[in-house]
Amino acid sequence: MKASLKTSTQFSSIYGFRRAYTISASVDLPMCEVPDQRHMNRQRASGKPIDQFSLMKLIDSSISSNGFAPTSLLFHEFSRSIDVNLCNTLIRRYTDSKNHSRAVSVYAQMRKLNILPDSSTFPSVLKSVALLWCGEVGKSIHCNAIQLGFTSDVYTNTALVHMYGICGQPDDAHQLFDEIPDRNVVTWNSLITSYTHNRMFREAIDVFREMLASGVTPVEVTMVGVLSACSHLGALGQGKWIHDYIVKNRLRVNVYVGTALIDMYAKCGDIDEAKKVFETMGLKNIYTWNVLISAYAMNGQGEAALRTFDRMIEKDLKPDHVTLLGVLCACCHQGFVEEGRRLFSSMINQFGLQPKIVHYGCMIDLLGRGGFLDEAMEIIHSMKLKPDAIIWRTLLGACRFHGREELGEFAFHKLLELEPTNGENYVLISNVHTQKKKWTEVGEVRELMDSSGIKKIPGCSSIELENAVYEFKASDPLKTGNEEIHKMLQDMKNQLKLAGYVPETEIALYDINEEEKEHNLIFHSEKLALAFGLLHSSEPTLRIMKNLRICQDCHQFFKLASAVYKRNIVVRDIKRFHHFTGGLCSCKDYW
Repeated sequence: MKASLKTSTQFSSIYGFRRAYTISASVDLPMCEVPDQRHMNRQRASGKPIDQFSLMKLIDSSISSNGFAPTSLLFHEFSRSIDVNLCNTLIRRYTDSKNHSRAVSVYAQMRKLNILPDSSTFPSVLKSVALLWCGEVGKSIHCNAIQLGFTSDVYTNTALVHMYGICGQPDDAHQLFDEIPDRNVVTWNSLITSYTHNRMFREAIDVFREMLASGVTPVEVTMVGVLSACSHLGALGQGKWIHDYIVKNRLRVNVYVGTALIDMYAKCGDIDEAKKVFETMGLKNIYTWNVLISAYAMNGQGEAALRTFDRMIEKDLKPDHVTLLGVLCACCHQGFVEEGRRLFSSMINQFGLQPKIVHYGCMIDLLGRGGFLDEAMEIIHSMKLKPDAIIWRTLLGACRFHGREELGEFAFHKLLELEPTNGENYVLISNVHTQKKKWTEVGEVRELMDSSGIKKIPGCSSIELENAVYEFKASDPLKTGNEEIHKMLQDMKNQLKLAGYVPETEIALYDINEEEKEHNLIFHSEKLALAFGLLHSSEPTLRIMKNLRICQDCHQFFKLASAVYKRNIVVRDIKRFHHFTGGLCSCKDYW
């Protein structure tokens, strides 16, 4: 049996949304489940009328014991005792206990029986709608709110902004936000969360700036959200500005804000500041320790990650799956094969944690990098979980590094079964063949990609200068009219050749002449970002983010550039951080 919400309102006519939403005439919702028949029979047998307090106790008892019967029985048996207040309480109970579908179903049932919602109804039910990712249901409830005159209620509107954002509709969340006459800090937080949830991090920071300009004072939740946006962007300058704002305005640095600050500094490559925040924090939880361990791991300080792990154990904190993933990554990035084996074994034997697919992936990566590919295959065969694409792609990457062509082909065919349209897999197997100079096989892979319409993921890098982020894609800057960067790159290449730079043309995926290979290499996106940074910044440290793994040629190029141009260069690629200083890299050429 199903209940329906009836509506035919178009949001566009009321709120002027960018695209019109026509709500279907009937949005079906599952019928709620409530107190089980045994409880109801006992109440009926007593012969006493039930008041709301007793009915709520009956419902709470059913929720705690997971005993439920159809909602229709509740409304039939106790209809005289049911009103909007009881429905609101029931919705809140279900929302708080994470029974979100039941919370939404109670709302559907009360609408069916013409029990009118009030201002307390919508925030709770919309929270459940958001966590169920039921955008269409949320639109229908929005229409109900409009029809019932709640368009000026700040709590309902805030819940709607949150719902649209979590349901993947940030533009609509912002459109609604703009129509809210009285916004409070929670409303602003909901919009910031809307953008961060949808990976629109620059927009989240813009909203934060607009919030400050409007005179609204942020709270701890605000800072966590906007710091998360800075973390994902690698925007250290903006992250420091937010940290300064927290200090100057004496905002409380609770465990969540402190952990967010550590994460921001770590993901922006400033591990020293991350450590300072950690050491000055009073209260720390497991997440705080996990963030610092992962920070050391991704920044190439494996020994520090393991020492932090030991400190954590000494404080009688039990590690979780994230903790073990952090220390395994630390071992992986540093090549600590034996320590990685020990930690992986300790997951079950010492800490009682069953490895997840990501932990197996780390072990395959660790063993693969170390040249223990046969042992890696043994782990894959012994896994209790089905190997996913990450497992096989990690193995394929190791085969490229160690020239194991036959095993690489095996891994590639496994990937074809799991991810036939992922261009990264084709590039990896092409790299395996390229290393062996098997151009026929490279051509066959290229033809397979072309015939299937599969595209290689384009390289994209960004650099932050004076709180602005500049993006670059791999291509000759002359094509976009940027002669300045083109000239700078040519000058850099000539200068670095004098310092010993030899373009690693063997990584090129085409059988073309050396000059063409060298020409293609110089226009990798991270080199464009570096040239731009050297031209337009005198800062001692340049920070670059890349969406792919840095290649061998760029790695060599950046090492020499750090010495020749006397700059520290920090590159965050998809795997880790590389800190280039004085001709050396923090990864010690192991990445």
